[in-house]
Amino acid sequence: MRAPRFFLSTAIALATLLASGLLVSGCDVTPPAPPPPFMPMATLPQLMHGVVDPAADVLWASVGSIVTKDGVEDFFPRTEEEWILVENAAVMLMESGNLLMIGDRVRDHGEWMTMSQGLIDAGKLALTAAQSRNPDEIFRVGGEIYAACDGCHQRYWVEGADPDGAAPAAR
Repeated sequence: MRAPRFFLSTAIALATLLASGLLVSGCDVTPPAPPPPFMPMATLPQLMHGVVDPAADVLWASVGSIVTKDGVEDFFPRTEEEWILVENAAVMLMESGNLLMIGDRVRDHGEWMTMSQGLIDAGKLALTAAQSRNPDEIFRVGGEIYAACDGCHQRYWVEGADPDGAAPAAR
């Protein structure tokens, strides 16, 4: 009869040791820090008018051609400062895609998020083109940025919305 009592006391001792180890190790675990709070300050229209539109305009106006009676004149950034302006505009477009995915700017978690990611992707292409000082690629990517913007506007544009983001009054 000694064998069962030995096994029982050994099992109790092992269970006690295991429980003690779990308690001690649990005391050493610090809970993960909460993520930083996001506090969107601008409304969606303010973000579009103050950041996205100006950045896209810089990019679109940076390259092109003018046809006159004297011929075709191509224009593109020629100085380091001009290329840096285009790079900065591309960065603003990339990060604007992220800003569109925060807080009450989000219109839905499907197409809205996909289209916002499309703006990020187009902005990355624009940044790469600007960093490589490639006017033809800036021109091509400008079309992708336009398509990203237009696709979103076709789906989500609210005619008559005020600059603070309020919906238009019912008629």
